[in-house]
Amino acid sequence: MSIWLRKAAAPLVAVIILSVPAVSSCVDRRETPPGGPANIILFIGDGMGIAHLTAARIACGKLHMERFEVAGLLTTWSSDELVTDSAASATAMATGVKTRNGSISVDPGGTPLRTVIELAEERGMRTGLVSLCSVTHATPAAFASHVADRDDNLEIARQMALGGVDVLIGGGLEYFLPATAGGSARTDTCDPMAALRERMAVVTSIDELRESGGKGPVAAFLAQNHPGPVGERDYTLAELTDIAVTALSSRGNGFFLMVEGSQIDWEAHDNNAGGVVLETVDFDRAVGAGLDFAEKNGRTLVIVAADHETGGFALLGGSLQRAEISSYDFSTEGHTASMVPLLAFGPNAEDFGGIHDNAWLGGKLISLIGFGK
Repeated sequence: MSIWLRKAAAPLVAVIILSVPAVSSCVDRRETPPGGPANIILFIGDGMGIAHLTAARIACGKLHMERFEVAGLLTTWSSDELVTDSAASATAMATGVKTRNGSISVDPGGTPLRTVIELAEERGMRTGLVSLCSVTHATPAAFASHVADRDDNLEIARQMALGGVDVLIGGGLEYFLPATAGGSARTDTCDPMAALRERMAVVTSIDELRESGGKGPVAAFLAQNHPGPVGERDYTLAELTDIAVTALSSRGNGFFLMVEGSQIDWEAHDNNAGGVVLETVDFDRAVGAGLDFAEKNGRTLVIVAADHETGGFALLGGSLQRAEISSYDFSTEGHTASMVPLLAFGPNAEDFGGIHDNAWLGGKLISLIGFGK
């Protein structure tokens, strides 16, 4: 299946050939079990707006995200700006509290905020973070650390290593290696890698991660800093999601997992429509993996959201029959204040329909963790 992408009033810029398997339309309509969901999987498409989803759907003909029966919208502004950054928005979704742009799970005055992952760990649940960027980047960092400056990668890594996350998959190896090790970005005496090894297996390649089979707590660093774009990765976000779910579901106390499609945002910053489509499709397949587990499990709530829209992306012409976008444009290389998608499946999914704020989403997740346990 092909999608032709042409920027408005510009020559043809990209042709993308996508081989996308058929998407099942089966939806499991189980009643909400008493006590709320046992497991929660939160998918965050970084920078993913309505147009990004629409472009991916034109390319594929059908998305896994169409399997959701409950849909809504999120507003995304931060405490100090109409246009949020990932740090402030992820903080809102992780804690239920709005903060300033650039802050990671601290309030506008700098006081640390308890995150949904920390609450889940207090309840005896397993927790996980999967990302296609450094795990110290803004979105994953907001669920497992507390710093005033999102660029404080060394402190974020230290806090993550000393925290309680059971599955940590992404890039960022250089921030966890001691300063004496080759390839380390650290300038202090802290050794986060040693702290991680005390409580979990640590691997540094996708082959090692595959060999682990999701048999227990694991930290997998797949790049020194950030993994490459979808065409350069020899794994998919769906595969990483499957491994994380296998590891987290092996014990009966429930789990909370956040999975980020990080590079939708980066392709939109570059105004690369072809890259936006490829990264969104990769993200959608991961969502499909989460839905497959939820349909079989019956006690899992799956949420899809975005931290903000990036690029002011607009689709201006094309053909559904030819899977073609003949004209598109971007209004900015930055973020916008546009509302973003919110999708839900599973126990308590009906609560997520309508228009909400990202801090509402965080508060709702925290209340479900507390209610469910």
